[in-house]
Amino acid sequence: MSSRDPADLHESIRATALQFLVQANAVLKLTSPDLEVRFTCTWRPQFEQDALYAQGRTKPGPKVTWVTNSAHNTDLPETPRGDAEAFDVGVFEQGRYLPGANGRELALYQRLGPIGEKLGLVWGGRWKSSPDFPHYERANWRTQR
Repeated sequence: MSSRDPADLHESIRATALQFLVQANAVLKLTSPDLEVRFTCTWRPQFEQDALYAQGRTKPGPKVTWVTNSAHNTDLPETPRGDAEAFDVGVFEQGRYLPGANGRELALYQRLGPIGEKLGLVWGGRWKSSPDFPHYERANWRTQR
C-alpha cells in the first residue's frame, strides 16, 4: 500500500520535503486559512506502480503515469519499507481534496512549484509532455545512488 509518511522518504530528500510542506502551507494560508497542503504519496510499492502504468494501456481508465520505474518506488535492501526520492502533495480546502481540475485549483498547485524548485527539487509541473503539478523529486535520483 502506498505511503503518505515522510519517514518513507529517502534521507536525501526527507528534510527538504518537510521544509517544502511548511513553506507551501505558509504561502497558501496567505490566500485562505481554509487551504492546506498535505503529502498524498511518498513511497509506492512496485506492484502499485505497475498497476498505475497499466491504466490506460492494458486496463481501463486514463493514463496517469508514463514510467514503470518511479522515484516513488526506489528501495534499498537495508531498509524495511521504502526509500522514495519523490513525493506528491495535495491541496485541501476545509479538508476537501482539490485535484487541480479547474483554473483556480490548478493555480494553487502552480504557486507551489517554485517553492520546491527553490529548495532544489525537480517539479513535475515543468515537464513538457505530461506535467505532473503535485509531483516533486530529488534531482538526479537515478544517477546519484
